[in-house]
Amino acid sequence: MLIGEVSDRSGLATSTIRYYEELGLIEPVGRESGHRLFAEEAPRRLRTITAAREAGFSLAEIGRLLGSQAEGTDEWRSLVEAKIDSVETRIKRLEAVARTLRQSLECGCRAWDQCPIVSP
Repeated sequence: MLIGEVSDRSGLATSTIRYYEELGLIEPVGRESGHRLFAEEAPRRLRTITAAREAGFSLAEIGRLLGSQAEGTDEWRSLVEAKIDSVETRIKRLEAVARTLRQSLECGCRAWDQCPIVSP
């Protein structure tokens, strides 16, 4: 399929697909009249990359994730486990921020930047 169709099916801009191609995250299967041709599974791979980005993986980590699977190793498992730990740590930090913000609303201060809860 042509890059425009891959773009439509994956929801990614053609420039993003070309960038991912430069990084080796996706490869065309050939060319026709100078146009890139991609396999039918290309949109799914791109949606997988998008999901990994949303989970907080860097493009380098995504390359390792996908490479590990292609090589048949289990490195992807340790990458996912590490990302779970990172996400859970971030969640705890954000929950603490939300608590502080709620408390600042109940503090009774006239100026938020003067609130002893926000800036002890």
